[in-house]
Amino acid sequence: MTELKRIIKRDGTEAAFQEQKIQLAILKSLVEVEPERGERKLKIEAERLTKVVINILLKAVNGELPTVEQVQDIVEQVLMAAGHYEAAKAYILYREKRRTVRQARAIIGVKDDLNLSLNQLKVLENRYLRHDESGKAIETPRQLFDRVAVFVAGNEPKTKQAKWQKAFFEVMTRMEFMPAGCYLRSAGTNKPSLANCFVLPVEDDMAKIFDAVKWLALIQQRGGGTGFNFSKLRPKGDYVKKSGGFATGPVSFMKVFDAATGQVMQGGFRMGANMGILNVDHPDILEFITCKTDQGEITNFNISVGATDAFMSAVKNNRRFELKNPRTSEVVQTLPAKQLFDQIVGLAWRTGDPGMIFLDKINQSNPVLKTLGPLMATNPCGEQPLHPFDVCNLGSINLAKFVKLSAKGRHEVDWSRLEQVTKTAVRFLDNGVDVSGYPIPQVETMAQANRRIGLGVMGWADMLYQLGIAYNSNEGVKLAEKVMKAVNTAAVNESTTLAREKGIFKNWKGSAYEKKGTRRRNLAVTTIAPTGTIAMVAGCSSGIEPEFALSFVKNVVDEAGLTYVNEHFRRAVEASKLSEFQKKQVLEEVAKSGSCQQIEYLPDSIKKTFVSAFDITPEWHVKMQAAFQKHTENAVSKTINFPQNATIEDVEKAYLLAWELGCKGITIYRSGSKQDQILTTAPQATKQKIQSKVRITPLKNKNDKLCPECGSEMEIVEGCSTCKHCGFSKCSL
Repeated sequence: MTELKRIIKRDGTEAAFQEQKIQLAILKSLVEVEPERGERKLKIEAERLTKVVINILLKAVNGELPTVEQVQDIVEQVLMAAGHYEAAKAYILYREKRRTVRQARAIIGVKDDLNLSLNQLKVLENRYLRHDESGKAIETPRQLFDRVAVFVAGNEPKTKQAKWQKAFFEVMTRMEFMPAGCYLRSAGTNKPSLANCFVLPVEDDMAKIFDAVKWLALIQQRGGGTGFNFSKLRPKGDYVKKSGGFATGPVSFMKVFDAATGQVMQGGFRMGANMGILNVDHPDILEFITCKTDQGEITNFNISVGATDAFMSAVKNNRRFELKNPRTSEVVQTLPAKQLFDQIVGLAWRTGDPGMIFLDKINQSNPVLKTLGPLMATNPCGEQPLHPFDVCNLGSINLAKFVKLSAKGRHEVDWSRLEQVTKTAVRFLDNGVDVSGYPIPQVETMAQANRRIGLGVMGWADMLYQLGIAYNSNEGVKLAEKVMKAVNTAAVNESTTLAREKGIFKNWKGSAYEKKGTRRRNLAVTTIAPTGTIAMVAGCSSGIEPEFALSFVKNVVDEAGLTYVNEHFRRAVEASKLSEFQKKQVLEEVAKSGSCQQIEYLPDSIKKTFVSAFDITPEWHVKMQAAFQKHTENAVSKTINFPQNATIEDVEKAYLLAWELGCKGITIYRSGSKQDQILTTAPQATKQKIQSKVRITPLKNKNDKLCPECGSEMEIVEGCSTCKHCGFSKCSL
């Protein structure tokens, strides 16, 4: 036993002296550069060198308490003196990396009381921790999650509040479940707004249209995203009896909504977001699908075509399709369905808009179709179909945390823990319905009547990496169905338990559930929503997306930033039979390119498992979305990624496949498509790549690829643009 009992840490505080930490640090350095010697021999050498370090340290401090820096200086010297020059170099590099991380933590200025990564701390500080008037963080991560847990558990009976507070705190701090960002931001404040998704009605009446504009402003001021279906508005040029004039059409009113959003900074922390939908049989559908191609027009909207099975069947069978005036139901035009479809997919190929929602598929699973009518609109990212004034609060399970080692030493899904956390998360979100504030009374009434919640998943790519399963494989698709079925089943079971404990949702009577005799607390329980920012908080991959890249740079400290390589990939490489030189080369190459597919000597098993977004063909993206949709009661937000050289026909196939496989919508992004639209004032710089079945006016001088807060490049995943540097998201959760 050493005589050293205490040590002085870098912050000046004392801690217990742990000899095993020195031994472990030395062992790691030796293993990194001398693995061929075998772990047993290296452990013996690490033990020997540790004793040398202790002896030197005892003489150096002469009865005083040693410091961390003293210990590390001596470790370097001992490694060098013993002839382990490469190990000493590795140890020095490790110290330098840790120094850089400490520097970054100091810049962030947040006490890390949950052992989080640098990036997790930065996102929490930037987005969710409370600050004083000078902008300094005044709560720690642990205090944040405690604040949320206390507030949400406050909806339980007093005798059970402590129990559920502990349960909610545990699943959040273990990063197993993360509620939407609005919980982290506003739970426990004077104006708690815990709902993310809203849909508002747009009626064919001037007063009611501007009521909707007012409601939009009030909702977005509180941080909500809003969706609209403009199909009830009479078409452009239609007669208006009251004024004796002619209608200007849905697109002109969309510009009014867009302008209102432009004047409201959502909740004081992000830009407004809307979804605009027009049904495919509306006479103004051609104007609608091109409405975002003019400079500065309708910039605060995602747009989607409301497609019916009748239209999609007409496309497949090359039939004509009728456009009808919504005011009179009269047919005003017929056109080849394929021609309209070609224009939709051509624009999506060029700009990413419009997306498509499949209205009949959405309403096949609408439990209140007979009482509340059809679902015709969604929130901004399309994952939440809602009735007018309906609302949903969201949260996601981090699947990366539900992989365990079996008795045989193999990685497998921890189904028991997944079920347990799912049930806790459902209770959490159901409580959120009651403790949340709402911006307008109509929304509050609908929230209480439906109690719709949206529990989803994230960290899917991380789970696949740990299990050694390829994203683009039948095995991966089958597991997706199995995982989501488990989550949805547990969520529904918990909703029925809560119904017995607290009562059914008010609109249960007349619903499909009453007909089946199923008593539930919630109209719907599962949604796969964008998780860009909360996935960064949880330290996992976004939603059900593949990783965008295996390596990325975080510029927390300075512009040069720190390079991170996916830890699952790093461990797989380190465990491989590659030489140490090859392992180093692999990590360096991936740090440059973000992909490992081009490395010839990398084992096929690793290349097969560790695919990133653009290593995967669009067909597999659609199959994966459909697999999760099969057991998701609401809908799924996902981006179908295309390489830059994809053709319009490739996009067309994806749209058709999504409909055929039962997806409720589709959003695509072709790499570089938005960049192709940028035009400068210099004539010689105005060359464009042109491949389109419809001529449009391109977007000008508008770069959606850069983060408006930090200027870093945005990534388009889950149907949403997210900055991986600062956490900004156009549809932040």
